[in-house]
Amino acid sequence: MSFEIEIQEGHNGGSYFWFRPVTFKRLDDIGYDDVVELEEEFSIEEEYIWHFLSYFFFNYYDANLIYNKNRYDACAEFEWYLTHNFFTYDTLYKMVDEILIVTDMLENDYNNPKLNDIKERFSIYYMTSQDDIDHKNKDAIQKHIFVVIDFYKRFTKRIIKMMESNKNTNVISIMGP
Repeated sequence: MSFEIEIQEGHNGGSYFWFRPVTFKRLDDIGYDDVVELEEEFSIEEEYIWHFLSYFFFNYYDANLIYNKNRYDACAEFEWYLTHNFFTYDTLYKMVDEILIVTDMLENDYNNPKLNDIKERFSIYYMTSQDDIDHKNKDAIQKHIFVVIDFYKRFTKRIIKMMESNKNTNVISIMGP
């Protein structure tokens, strides 16, 4: 494979989203300092999030979850910039299940209408390198779908690994740049 959507271990302070398990000092009025970020972390560039994962984050974000509802800057939907978006492990496992179903469909039933909303944000520009002849050819998305399939498989494995290695909490924060 010539191109890979990067999942970077650790913290990248640039235009990346950060995935980190968290605990809380208090739950009644969660201020920024009340969120305890645990050590493990990985980062994904925001354009990759927008084009390939935002569909899932917006659909699985729960504004009524106590951690989201009681946070200092509570939002009705997944928030893009510099704020915690909290997801429970149960919700993330459901999201992983859907991503894996989508992955299978992209591999075996690409034209299934159930994929239309997900594929709507796909961008060939973020699926190929600049020297690829298809880099700006939006009609080449299906030809390069293996890049997204690979990314989804690696992302689901990485988020599961994070949950399994941080059993002392059941919440992951996804925070944008």
